[in-house]
Amino acid sequence: MTFAIPADLAPENYPMAWLVGAWRGAGVLEYEGIEATGYVHELHIDNDAAGPYLRLRSDIWLTTEPPEQVDNEVAGGRMYAALTKGQLWSSTTGYLRTSPGKKPSDGQYPLEGMTASGAGHAITWAGVIRGPQLRFVTDLIATTPTATGIDGEQIIAGLVDSDLFYRVDMAAFGQEMRSYFAGRLSRIETSSE
Repeated sequence: MTFAIPADLAPENYPMAWLVGAWRGAGVLEYEGIEATGYVHELHIDNDAAGPYLRLRSDIWLTTEPPEQVDNEVAGGRMYAALTKGQLWSSTTGYLRTSPGKKPSDGQYPLEGMTASGAGHAITWAGVIRGPQLRFVTDLIATTPTATGIDGEQIIAGLVDSDLFYRVDMAAFGQEMRSYFAGRLSRIETSSE
C-alpha cells in the first residue's frame, strides 16, 4: 500500500506522519505469571481535526490459536487475517506530539505522549522520533486504586519493509524491565476497516 502524508496534517506532526493510518497485525505476549500467548492488534492513529498532535487507539485481543502460530516473518495484515480474536486483553487511547518549542538534534525530534487504558492506568511518555523509528519511556504512571502496579514501560518501534515492528518492555510485579510483548503491524486501507 502506498502511503501519502495527509493533506491536513499540521506541520508539527510531519516527523510522525509515517505513523498516521490504520494498522493491523499480530504478536506474542509473555511476562512473569503470564503464559506465552498470541494476540491480534488494531492500531488507529489519526490527525484529529488537524491539531498539533496525533490521536491513537490501540486494541489487543488474545488469539484462540497457540502462540506458535504467530510468525513475525509474515506481514502483519496477513498474520492478523490468519488468527482468531478471542478475549480483549488491552484497550488504550491517547495522544502523541513532538515537544513544543524544542528543536530537533541530529534529526531526532523530542516526542511526548499521554495514554489511558481501561485497566486503570494513565501514563505520560517521553521519547524521541527519528525518521521511521521511535523510542518512548514512561515519564509518570497514575493508577486507579485497583489497577495492577506498573513501575515502568518502554516502547521501541520502527518501519521495516512498510510494516511497523514494535516491542513493549515492562517493569512490574517486582520484575526488572523486560520484554512484555512484540508484534508486527501492516497499514490497511481505511475503507476496509
